[in-house]
Amino acid sequence: MLWRNVPSRRAIAATLSVCAIVFLIHVVTVGPSAPTQIQHRFPSSRRLAQPERQDAVKREFLHAWTGYRDHAWMADGLRPLSGGRKQQFCGWSATLVDALDSLIIMGLDDEFQEALNATLTVDFGGEDVVENCDVNLFESTIRYLGGLMAAYDLSNDERILPKLIELGDVLHSAFATPNGMPCTVCNLATTTTKEAAETAALADVGSLYLEFARLAQVTGDEKYMRTVDMLSGVFARSQNDSSIPGLWPETVNPRLVDGPQGYDFARRSSRYGLGAMSDSAYEYLVKTHLLIGHTRSVFGTMWHLASRQIKRYLLFRALIPGANETDVVFPGIASRSLTGPGGSRSPQTLLETRTEHLACFAGGMFAMASRIFNNPEDLYVGEQITNGCVWAYQNSPSGIMPETLTLLPCSINDGRQCDWDDSYWAAESRQSGAGSGTPEEDCIDAYGDCQPSSRFPPGFLQVKDPSYKLRPEAVESVFVMWRVTGDEYWREVGWDMFQSIIEHTRSPFGHAALFSTMEVYQRDTYERGLMVRKVLARQMDDMESFWFAETLKYFYLLFSDPSLISLDEWVLNTEAHPFRLTRGIRGF
Repeated sequence: MLWRNVPSRRAIAATLSVCAIVFLIHVVTVGPSAPTQIQHRFPSSRRLAQPERQDAVKREFLHAWTGYRDHAWMADGLRPLSGGRKQQFCGWSATLVDALDSLIIMGLDDEFQEALNATLTVDFGGEDVVENCDVNLFESTIRYLGGLMAAYDLSNDERILPKLIELGDVLHSAFATPNGMPCTVCNLATTTTKEAAETAALADVGSLYLEFARLAQVTGDEKYMRTVDMLSGVFARSQNDSSIPGLWPETVNPRLVDGPQGYDFARRSSRYGLGAMSDSAYEYLVKTHLLIGHTRSVFGTMWHLASRQIKRYLLFRALIPGANETDVVFPGIASRSLTGPGGSRSPQTLLETRTEHLACFAGGMFAMASRIFNNPEDLYVGEQITNGCVWAYQNSPSGIMPETLTLLPCSINDGRQCDWDDSYWAAESRQSGAGSGTPEEDCIDAYGDCQPSSRFPPGFLQVKDPSYKLRPEAVESVFVMWRVTGDEYWREVGWDMFQSIIEHTRSPFGHAALFSTMEVYQRDTYERGLMVRKVLARQMDDMESFWFAETLKYFYLLFSDPSLISLDEWVLNTEAHPFRLTRGIRGF
């Protein structure tokens, strides 16, 4: 299998430990026992919070929050360079709602009360708001419904419940279609019959279970749970209909859940991945099982089928410097038609060795699944995926992983990590045109002296999208690995990631996305009242609401005591909004 390898030094030490030997004897003789917790058994006698690092994260949060409060209050987003306002999602104040639970978690009580009071004035059902707006169901569910739900679960403020129901009913109306499948982007104010989309991203349809299942628990209204059951039924019945049975393609057809040849829902595309368009559809199999697994087995069953195929078809080893010191795999993108060349019954699978920052969440997904489903092998898979994302951070010129990068696969596919080979790299990179950065004549001299990189670092074969959009997925997996293993290594690499991100993204009114993580320039900037010259990446005037909801929250929790939002008591949705687990219902 792709993820098997000669173990690293840490893995060898763990394998040879007495505890590991005793555990293996126990598994062989009496079989695996039901898991009792997800998090590592941290010693209760030790204080594990790192307050200085927590305070550093909180200072950056407050810097950006003050910019939003002073310049874009009640807007969907802030433009961090100009101080302008941005509207994205029907003007429902995305940043405000997305940040509510982060304010609670960081102990910013006054700021939370001010933000909550403002949120309660948002009219989610008002026709003046949505009559001319097509609602993005996925983004509205994970950001707004998830944000309100987490704020309610954390604060127990009863004023939030009517807002939850108001918003839940608006979003739930997206399912009022002839076949019950949702319209993913549509006008929810209209009374005319809605139609399910003919083509939709897999994640847009497969990432709705968690929020509506928790809404059913909180409100006692079973209509939401019936919708969850309907959706999960479609996914379960179509799981083996695609060209890679067990996986769903990047795009699906919600309008054709039944067809002349069975479930056409999963036959819209022949491309498969864990990044853009797919990501949280797989994440929600694990997390919805965690929320309600003792009442429904369907999510666990789907995960077992999907995880086997992910490991078989989507993960690969790459030629990268230093990989022989740490086991690494990367998620790629597979293409496979239903039939082979000339209509034969032997379809070929092609793997594009392009990985995405968005896919970095998969390390944490496999680590959590290893505990929930008592599968130690998946912890090793999660570690290797997370190692790959950490490598991309540590080896880029800015210390930040780009949005996408293409890697050179190992020349021998024997399941082992290949050693670095200068001659092989040189030959293959020349052939692919890799290593060339922005030509000098094309360099935009934005900040004075323009000094682009002349070559990408070894291991980066191509970088089609070098941007950084303030994404959280890499630190998400680092956080989960810390909570699951208790290994301080993850906090150290996380701190390095945080420092690099802040160094390059801090801007006058908040934190700015970057045009390129692969090119840095000399730039004059103010620091503590003094003008200093630094080598930094170019910034763009954009700051997504998930900067508050996810990225800074994960960094804060990474350095917190593990009892804060324990993974044994909470499940975080794909926007990092924590929902309270119910004993006796949760899936472990």
